[in-house]
Amino acid sequence: MQESIIRDSIFTAVLLVSLCPASAGRPRFSDQQIMAMTPHYFKRMQPVNSEGLQSQFLGANIYHHPQRGKVFQVDIRVNRNKETQGLALAFSAMLNLSQYFAKGPELFVAVIHSTVRGTSPVICTGNAKCTADHYLHRRITYEQWYKKCIAFEKSWTFGIAPDGALP
Repeated sequence: MQESIIRDSIFTAVLLVSLCPASAGRPRFSDQQIMAMTPHYFKRMQPVNSEGLQSQFLGANIYHHPQRGKVFQVDIRVNRNKETQGLALAFSAMLNLSQYFAKGPELFVAVIHSTVRGTSPVICTGNAKCTADHYLHRRITYEQWYKKCIAFEKSWTFGIAPDGALP
């Protein structure tokens, strides 16, 4: 008797979960809320960086570029020998957070500041959909993503002085 009640309860729970669309439970946030969550996300990711990355979150910005659409920008500081890992960390974080936007960004911008004074930051822009194709869907390899989906920009293109100072 009790076994049939438990079995019916489990069946009902499984049925209810299967009827709910997967994205229906995902919360959506405003751009300001995402910007406020970004430092906490990086802080939570710190213990995962077992490779000695020692990244420092400097800031986030979400804005609309006239030609490129909605942009999600993250600034971090990393050791100059770990810029590649910092780039991957920044893009991974932006991609993971982008699922919570009410309307997702079209472009990711990672600004990687070096720990070496006087060095200009490395600015990398990447198409958000193409980044998802590599990191989430595994439709393209890292090499294809690196060659086709991202581009390195000059510092002053995005309002950062050539000496690396933030506006």
